[in-house]
Amino acid sequence: MLRRLSRLSLVLAFLLLSDQAGLAAGCSDTAATSRLVGPMIMAGFFGTRTSDPGFQQVMSDLEEGLSGGVVILGRNVGTRDDLVGMIDRIRSCKCAAPPFIAIDDEGGTVERLGPNIGLAATPSAAEIARGSVAAARTSYAALAAKLAALHINMNLAPVVDLNTNPANPIIGQRQRSYGNEPDTVVRYAAAFIQAHRKQGILTVLKHFPGHGSSTADSHAGIADVTTTWSPAELKPYSRLMRRGLADAIMVGHLAHERRWGGVATQNSGHAIDRLLRRELGYDGVVMTDDLAMKAILDAKPPATAAVDAVKAGADIIMFTKLSEDDQTSDVGREINGALTAAVCSGELKAGALQRSVARIQKWRSGWAQNGHKKVQRRADAMWR
Repeated sequence: MLRRLSRLSLVLAFLLLSDQAGLAAGCSDTAATSRLVGPMIMAGFFGTRTSDPGFQQVMSDLEEGLSGGVVILGRNVGTRDDLVGMIDRIRSCKCAAPPFIAIDDEGGTVERLGPNIGLAATPSAAEIARGSVAAARTSYAALAAKLAALHINMNLAPVVDLNTNPANPIIGQRQRSYGNEPDTVVRYAAAFIQAHRKQGILTVLKHFPGHGSSTADSHAGIADVTTTWSPAELKPYSRLMRRGLADAIMVGHLAHERRWGGVATQNSGHAIDRLLRRELGYDGVVMTDDLAMKAILDAKPPATAAVDAVKAGADIIMFTKLSEDDQTSDVGREINGALTAAVCSGELKAGALQRSVARIQKWRSGWAQNGHKKVQRRADAMWR
């Protein structure tokens, strides 16, 4: 793995030296630009087996450097053997760097890998918070071990939203929050993160700047929190940052006219550049929530949404499909093409993308240096 990361470092160094000149000349080397933006894309797919066309597309994109990772959703989980086959194929890909293999497995109503494939269930965040932190560590150690045994290397969790609106249809009603007090959220989120770190699994705090007060579900439309959001919703992020537990942060499709403007994942909003980067001083990886949600795709085409997310300051663009009805499009290839064209036209600045890729590479390197290989050998033994 470290050799593969070193190879990626050389590619990035070359791009840092050459891209500006190439782009100034009209982006003559579109292949280099495409490779530059590849690590910034996390793509979804349709299918449950290695033989399915959607899976073959996502594999091709990974090996060509058009994307840097794959998101496994509930629609991709068939039998356990089929899931293992797909993950093994991703892990053995001829890629410049080990791909991110991500899943959102919070427990409770958001659990992809539980009794559906013969594995143990994980309690919801709300249920976990009704018990002790010691019990939480035990539950999350089991969750992390389960993911490690399957060689999943990123969990798109924990949720650190404050439960300030228990009637919230996507957070409060689904028991996804640890509570309405920042200290409570931080204690249990820390247990989640630390358990995953012990298994070599990356975690992502969500949904910045705070989804807990919303009255709407961003899966169904833009969640405007102008009248409900409070600065207290930033406290879990700042406190976890101070403890060194905020490796990556997911930004939600949230709007607040006075505080950060339009949708946080789009260039009409300033939640990333002003609130997260400048005010909170965060310089780690920022990724979008899935841009395939209706909050985004009802307003603009996928290509525009992806470009606007980069303009807003996101380092990783997550896209799991291009429309509600389209199960055949090659998501990684199309989003890469959109970003590449925007760089070549000057709409996106190469320097900003290089900074994003450098953050992603630093995240990868820290993951590798923190004993990932040793952990994966232990996971292999567990799975056998």
